[in-house]
Amino acid sequence: MPRIRLLPDQLVSQIAAGEVVERPASVVKELVENALDAGAGHIAIELERGGKGRVRVSDDGCGMDEDDALLAFDQHATSKIDSIEDLSRVATLGFRGEALSSIAAVSRVELVTASQPGDGHRVYIEGGRIRAAEPASRPVGTTVEVASLFFNVPARRKFLKASQTEMRRALEVVQGYALARPDVHFTVTHDGRQVLDAPPAGEDAEGARRRVGQLFGGKLANALVPFSESRGDESVWGLFGDPTTTRGRRYFVFVNRRLLRDRAILASFYRAVREEWRADEFPALFLFLDLPAAEVDVNVHPQKSEVRFRDGRLLQRLFLILRSGARAALGDVEVAPRAAEGTPAGALAWQGLGGRESPWPPAGASPATDWSTVSGVAEGTSRRLAEAVSTPLERAPVPLSGRSGRERPFRLLGQYKGTLILLEGPDGLYLVDQHVAHERILYERLQRSLQKEAVSAQTLLEPLLLELAPAEALRLGELGAALEQCGFSLSQLSGDTIAVSAVPADLGPEESERLLLNLAQESDGTQPEDAEALKASLLDSLAASMACRAAVKMHEPMPPEAIEALIGELFAAEQPYACPHGRPIVLKMSDRDLEERFGRR
Repeated sequence: MPRIRLLPDQLVSQIAAGEVVERPASVVKELVENALDAGAGHIAIELERGGKGRVRVSDDGCGMDEDDALLAFDQHATSKIDSIEDLSRVATLGFRGEALSSIAAVSRVELVTASQPGDGHRVYIEGGRIRAAEPASRPVGTTVEVASLFFNVPARRKFLKASQTEMRRALEVVQGYALARPDVHFTVTHDGRQVLDAPPAGEDAEGARRRVGQLFGGKLANALVPFSESRGDESVWGLFGDPTTTRGRRYFVFVNRRLLRDRAILASFYRAVREEWRADEFPALFLFLDLPAAEVDVNVHPQKSEVRFRDGRLLQRLFLILRSGARAALGDVEVAPRAAEGTPAGALAWQGLGGRESPWPPAGASPATDWSTVSGVAEGTSRRLAEAVSTPLERAPVPLSGRSGRERPFRLLGQYKGTLILLEGPDGLYLVDQHVAHERILYERLQRSLQKEAVSAQTLLEPLLLELAPAEALRLGELGAALEQCGFSLSQLSGDTIAVSAVPADLGPEESERLLLNLAQESDGTQPEDAEALKASLLDSLAASMACRAAVKMHEPMPPEAIEALIGELFAAEQPYACPHGRPIVLKMSDRDLEERFGRR
């Protein structure tokens, strides 16, 4: 076994850089954060070849003197914390002193900075080694130019994507900080062409709304409802979308103006919408939490994309605030599904894809029970937890063999609130979500159909106009060829507006808009690069969207014959236990669980 030895400083720097610098967008993130911490009012980002050739970030912040300009490139050199106590109350975006040293270790960096007008300094570093340090003239502020990223780490460089993809990732970073700081002017230029110009919009809620309009268009901005609540030195405020904004996944959370992807906060948002709107489609959200620095631990993630709250009760207060925001955004709009006028109580008008009739319920079937009364949603009935109803349980067992080939007799017990199907199984009670069950069945049908046949398209009488953020428009541009094979026809208009003149024949304009917006916002690299694989992925997304749209909704009563037909086909499916989006279809309460709950074990 080799002897233990210390690694050379240059190798240590390159290893450390791997945690901080993944791609040009990482460089943009660190440099923009430094500019904001320096008090910049205008930040200009220039990119060449998506940042693979060059990233240049200029600001009008406070700048640095000669000593700081040189010291800034040393490992763990920072002006933002000085002690362990400071680490517990970080109020700046950066604080570890890793960014500039990590960037300089894997690129060629030129820094020009001045803390006094005209009295500036230039530092040039190549692969972590200082090559030049000399006086320079510039206005107060700092310019950092990063060229030839990963020139000395070819294994890392070959994993970079195409220039358009890298440029889109960098744009997404800038958009996040532009939303976080609507009072700052941001501009982005790519290969000499300006792709983003967001002038100062103000620091309050109206400023945030104007910034949303600059990035995503006036249609989204006008559909946002402001909300706010303050408690001592804590402030929670933001913009909540109305039901028209559910067609895209635009959820942005900022804690002390730091953009996060916090699962706990988003879970509070989802819960608030479900409870207030009684729906599983979520509107746009731009949420700002302004808290004392000591109440937030930002040193829990290498990329600083997660935080930990020291007050565990904050999330519960946040849920209540979001719930009131959801209520305000809903206004007088009715989002809960209602039975069609004139439909008999308990009857279910099932419609399949494109208006074609689904095989459920069988022709001539009539409900044996008034299911709307059982669920407590019939016109004129009170909304009690349960109604006293005596229903004879004389349904014959439903034989379900599934893919295992082993027959399992289930007996239908009924339907709970027009949402859950209750089955008596040989080993317990089974609860089936009727919407996601039907969605799974339709999804597998559509998958088989789309794989066999070419997707037919329908031309829209009036083109669908999508107002997109610059990064979203780039994303759809990357997917253009594959989208055309799926039945879409897209063309670029002025700015970042895209016109959709044709959509798949079985998909309406509203669902097409929802699908395209979701695709435009997928920025985590989940879509494959290969054209055929990309087409297969899009067809899968298309099938999932079409199935969700056509599936029976919540709170729709179903006759027993329809339930039995649905359950029979569900358990014959390839995957009967999860919908295309990953939600569970079947929950089981075993005999043992029930006996323990009633104290019989």
